[in-house]
Amino acid sequence: MTASTSVISSKRSRASIQPRRKGRPRLNEAVPREHILAVAARLFHECGYQATKVRDVANAIGISAGSLFHHFPSKEQMLVEMLRDASISLCAGAEAVTAGVEDPAQRLLALIRYELTCFVSEKTRHQFAVLISEWRDVPASARPKLQMLRRRYFGVWNEVLDECAALGLLRLEPDAALRIVHGADQGTTTWFRQEGKYDIPAFALILANLVLVSPIELAN
Repeated sequence: MTASTSVISSKRSRASIQPRRKGRPRLNEAVPREHILAVAARLFHECGYQATKVRDVANAIGISAGSLFHHFPSKEQMLVEMLRDASISLCAGAEAVTAGVEDPAQRLLALIRYELTCFVSEKTRHQFAVLISEWRDVPASARPKLQMLRRRYFGVWNEVLDECAALGLLRLEPDAALRIVHGADQGTTTWFRQEGKYDIPAFALILANLVLVSPIELAN
């Protein structure tokens, strides 16, 4: 081994044992996917998808933009996966909350309450607000899958509303009832507060009774 090689080897050895500087994690350090998408959803909701930069998301998480690209190749991919997760969650949840309810009116109430919870709960409200507001930025290649999930979700609504209509429980056409209730649920993303006048069960009951012929009460 030459003297110069020995010096280089010595420098490399010292560098390898130096303690890592505090600050942002290295590229290969794990950051939970769910955490990245939650932070991105909050920024997309509060600032808008177009106005939010990759570095904004990275800074909010506390990592470098390069490390963020290690998890998601683009901001567009973050949006697609965020909306896909939200859509799958909506479908699964809607099917679950209606599965064990025999009374059609109570099934409608359960569906309204579930959707409201998705739109206003602290854990999910940013993600579902983005699902509503940023659809136009979804790339064409990702739309068929999301549209399929959308049809599956509203298929649950249509089934419940059609059954209510067949039994004479609705005061208007099923399609009109869906538009009114779903539009009101979406609107809560702009005004609903957990400490406000209405809680989720109470407002869900108001919406259900808005479209039903006879008022119902919360099931025990």
